[in-house]
Amino acid sequence: MKKCDIIIPIYNAYDALKDCIESVIKNTDLRTNGLILIDDCSPDENIKKYLSKLKKEHKDINLTILYNKENVGFVATVNKGMKYSDNDVLLLNSDTVVGKDWLKKIQNCAYSMEKVATVTPMSNNATLVSVPKGLQRNEIPKDIDIDQYNDLINACSYHDYPELPTGHGFCMFIKREVLNLVGYFDEKTFERGYGEENDFSFRCVDYGYRNIMCDDVIVYHKESQSFSDERNKVIENHLKKLETRYPEYKRYLDDWCLEFPINYICKNVEYYTNIIDRRNILILIHDWENSIGGTTLHVKDLINNLNYKYNFHVLYPKDGGYILYSYFKNSQNKIYFPYIDEMAKFNRYNEKYKKMLEDIILAFAIDVVHVHHMISHYFDVVDLANKYKIKSIITLHDYYCLCPSINLLYCGEKFCINIENKDCSKCLALSNKIDHNIIPDWRNDWHSFLSKFNRIIVPSEDTKKRILEVYNDLDIKSIEHGIDLNEYDYQPDIAEIFNVAFIGVMCNHKGGNILKKLISNTKNKNIKFHVFGKSEIDDLTKNKKNYVYHGKYKRENLSKLLKDNGINLICFFQIWPETYSYTLNEAVSAGIPVLSFDIGAGAERVKKHNLGWVINLDSNLNDIEKKLDNIFKNKEDYYSKIENIKNYKIKTTKEMAEQYKEYYDKNINKKLCDSASLRKIIKNEQLNKAENGNERLNAILNSTKWKLINKIKFPNKFVYFVRKIKARRRR
Repeated sequence: MKKCDIIIPIYNAYDALKDCIESVIKNTDLRTNGLILIDDCSPDENIKKYLSKLKKEHKDINLTILYNKENVGFVATVNKGMKYSDNDVLLLNSDTVVGKDWLKKIQNCAYSMEKVATVTPMSNNATLVSVPKGLQRNEIPKDIDIDQYNDLINACSYHDYPELPTGHGFCMFIKREVLNLVGYFDEKTFERGYGEENDFSFRCVDYGYRNIMCDDVIVYHKESQSFSDERNKVIENHLKKLETRYPEYKRYLDDWCLEFPINYICKNVEYYTNIIDRRNILILIHDWENSIGGTTLHVKDLINNLNYKYNFHVLYPKDGGYILYSYFKNSQNKIYFPYIDEMAKFNRYNEKYKKMLEDIILAFAIDVVHVHHMISHYFDVVDLANKYKIKSIITLHDYYCLCPSINLLYCGEKFCINIENKDCSKCLALSNKIDHNIIPDWRNDWHSFLSKFNRIIVPSEDTKKRILEVYNDLDIKSIEHGIDLNEYDYQPDIAEIFNVAFIGVMCNHKGGNILKKLISNTKNKNIKFHVFGKSEIDDLTKNKKNYVYHGKYKRENLSKLLKDNGINLICFFQIWPETYSYTLNEAVSAGIPVLSFDIGAGAERVKKHNLGWVINLDSNLNDIEKKLDNIFKNKEDYYSKIENIKNYKIKTTKEMAEQYKEYYDKNINKKLCDSASLRKIIKNEQLNKAENGNERLNAILNSTKWKLINKIKFPNKFVYFVRKIKARRRR
């Protein structure tokens, strides 16, 4: 490798200069290369004292200190240094800080291809080469220094060395052969600075050379982006000179900034800095994107309330493959994983899935795995969590852990728990195309699976009780879901017509067939039925004399719709034990009492807080009609329920999220470390003892396991992500 002289022009800024030079001496081989410091007649006496001290203390390095007799400005000063040197040069602003092996990597970049004139490293604050947000000022992640940030950049680099329209003078490597051919900076035209490096770079292009970016080095740049009015006039004047002299190159520069072809590098750096900077939680779910299902809504509520603190990565099945959405503090992205063969519809383990999940856990530095549904996922997840000693949580939103039918409806018609002489083979064949009884094996496997989690959570005590009836040795905690609803000023009143509503999706297990029969057979002519929501039963989409179908609604509009239609009562005739029931809280927030079958979490809340009435699940149409008539006639009892509703406080999503946050943060199991995920991934004593970001990142980057993680990159649109994983597997 050819020798290089680092040239630092100096004018005041003592503190920044001291940081800069100390970082250069610490991180550069200055016995082979040289350091040329040029004081441009700084009025601050501390500068001369400091330079004199340097000369005395560092006699073992190639250090040259030059002094200008008068202040000549940046351009003339760096020209002086370039003319003094006979080697390659690197121009470095005095308000920068460099990291380990920075010069060596820049030199490797410069000689990696033919006809390279200049090399500019990445920076937090250097327009064209700024990362992770391009063309703007950034700060490096908190709690890590530039040495560690350089290690991180090197770890995730593609080593692409992309071409730039121009070098950037804050830190600019120039080959000696180019200086001999092209000449030096135009100090006459650009005087005291700004645009001189563009002019030089454009001249290099005229000679057939190129300007490239070193994408495995980052140099911290402190410069403020605010300028005085006088400085702004100089910049404007110099830009006009460049445009006049190089109209085509100036247009190319503008087009480059608009297209910004190094955006994929910025995204890659952003991914890694985001991952390092905060805890990462992996969510497994069966449905996402545009879904309005209760499980999906719950997870979205968690993310919306906790995204300020954690990165969330949501993995869900789609079109035979999987999609991973990553939600960072200020950005989100997705990665598509192609088809994974299913060995059997209800097979509990899948080796290909396991490898994919392991890559995700390692690449995204997962701290917590939180399972919300296991449809199209495999039991390997908890084994991987335990292997890497990361926290594992599962929230059971239904009864899939007890039966593949999910809602425990026998042949889709009746709650099965108390049915004698059940034919499970017949039921499973109808709903899942399985012609034999797999329930014993299913529950044995699920019991083993659940017992491996650090925490099992359900949305209600009713759900907890039902699951413990089967798996009586599990430790289950209940956290009621939250919902954000605007309470509506509505005082229901019993009038001549008693308006009874059903809200949500109308289907058999939600009481749709019961409503259908009530509409046709009720004898009370003063009762009028309403449905607010989508119906899967055709007859319920047609209005009748005693029935109105209102169709789909938006949650924020429901209270007004109920008031405008004078709704007195809302019925919940679900025939299975719902684990939460968002719609019940929607009803209560509108100030309207409810009537529910005595089953599930909704009925549990109705009884606990006296929000309405419950009726036996086996009630027939006559029983239901008698109950409605009794409610209609007993006004005193009816109004007491309204008062109870007014005093009932609906749990918010924020309150719910805070309860989950406790589990995300605290040590559920003593064997788990209370730190970021990579502390758990790597068996490294230094990492386990790390108390802050600096110590943690050092341990991560020094570990063998991290070297494997780095083989996964995050390119533009992330289309190469899976290819890299597959290539690694082939190796």
